[in-house]
Amino acid sequence: MFKKKQDAKPKEITYERVKGYYLWLIGKYGDYTAKTLMQKANTLFKEDTSFNQEALNYLIEQGFVDDLRYALRLTQNYAEKNIGLNKIKQKLYAKGFTSHIINECLDSIDNTEDDYLDKALALKIKKFGESPIDDQKLKQKALRHLIGQGFSYSVANKVIRYSGEE
Repeated sequence: MFKKKQDAKPKEITYERVKGYYLWLIGKYGDYTAKTLMQKANTLFKEDTSFNQEALNYLIEQGFVDDLRYALRLTQNYAEKNIGLNKIKQKLYAKGFTSHIINECLDSIDNTEDDYLDKALALKIKKFGESPIDDQKLKQKALRHLIGQGFSYSVANKVIRYSGEE
């Protein structure tokens, strides 16, 4: 019924084809890190990877790929959510950013410790209620939850002991 194209030869890998693939990815799905783009191109064009780095360098020079700009945008987006600095750092590492870029992004966040206390308190109230936690097992569970959301131990401990009178 349907015939497969058995004779179809694979397309030739050229600089323009690799550059077009990068631009297609960025246009369709938005920003990528340079590392992620390189991994995708190496997977697709595994027969000949000689043009991958050259095309990526061109896109970096032209400003289509800018890891710092992308990381700053992600950092601001994460900072608006109820997560702590450690969780933001973890998410940025998972995206493939270098430690230099991550540190620069975290320095750009202008949240104070009071802001993180408020975020952690909102998270604690949402999951465990407003009253201070006295039960040891529940206290450990709340600490693990808040630390898992990226808050420091000191912030998590303050929030657990917090009563509305303070």
